Amino acid sequence: MATDFYGDYANIIQDSIYGFIDKKGRIKLFENYDKTYFYYGNTGIAKKGKKYGLIDRNGKPITDFKYIRISNFGFHNFRTIEKGGLYSILNEKGRELFKIDTTYNIRSYFFRTDSLLQFEKVVKGRKLNGLMNLKKEIIIEPRYDKLYYVSDKNFYAVAKDGKWGFIDNKGKEAIPIEYDKIGFHITENLIPVKKGKKWGFINKNNEIKIPFEYDEAYTFLDGLAFVKKGDFFGCINTKNKIKIDFKLNPNSYPFFSENLAVYTTKEGKDGFINKKGKIVIPAIYDSVLPFLNGLAFVRIGDKFGYINKKGKEIVPIKQKQMWYESEGMIRFAE
Repeated sequence: MATDFYGDYANIIQDSIYGFIDKKGRIKLFENYDKTYFYYGNTGIAKKGKKYGLIDRNGKPITDFKYIRISNFGFHNFRTIEKGGLYSILNEKGRELFKIDTTYNIRSYFFRTDSLLQFEKVVKGRKLNGLMNLKKEIIIEPRYDKLYYVSDKNFYAVAKDGKWGFIDNKGKEAIPIEYDKIGFHITENLIPVKKGKKWGFINKNNEIKIPFEYDEAYTFLDGLAFVKKGDFFGCINTKNKIKIDFKLNPNSYPFFSENLAVYTTKEGKDGFINKKGKIVIPAIYDSVLPFLNGLAFVRIGDKFGYINKKGKEIVPIKQKQMWYESEGMIRFAE
């Protein structure tokens, strides 16, 4: 068993022993640990008996094995839980960056540039969300039912009593909490929002830029957004001009990636179109994923492979089990 490559290494299990392999096929196994797991970098999580600690690539302990649980916190940090109900965040050298009791449920999975942490706390029997910094200073009091990071580092999406809006990183309401649904990606200064039964687009000043006339709407990427009217999707530009007619069937990937988008026929077959709506790769596949690094993951029947932007098979569609390309490597099982 193996994972994807994270940087130069992939985690493996060989004869029930955990370890890793590099891109040259060299293997390192850790017989003295029950489990190990490395993400990016040279610090990994190890289990010994019932406790967890951090180790380096040679298996040397970086911390004591005193933690009930450790998980990755972004690329190079770790979140731990100790006996007695204490959360802590450690860096890759095992140094403690933050510690707090578990009445504050840290919901973040990584650091933002401002090092603000999302937390959940029970207030009068209700789970509410707020933000604090690494000094444990409350930046935004726990008063929201939901709080999420979005693509704009100065904004947070929040929900309260079934409505959605945005706050800034000081807790000030930037966009009123009045929408039924919102998009979490703010691109080209446009945000898809739903009010009542229809979607439209507002800017960061809460000004309506595209009217509420669509049944579904998705984020703008490279000047185009997928929107739905009735049963079909089309594409509009930032001026609400139709660039691809409303003739596309729904699918799971309503966006362009590397200038191509997935289209699905009424028979359920997948292919790719360009930004003019022209078919570039015919819909002959039972499923596909969007292009990444010039390749698309495709399936015909129970066989998997990869194609390029011309539809040529780069990895023949004959593998019975295959994973996505990662760090220039493709994992498969025979």
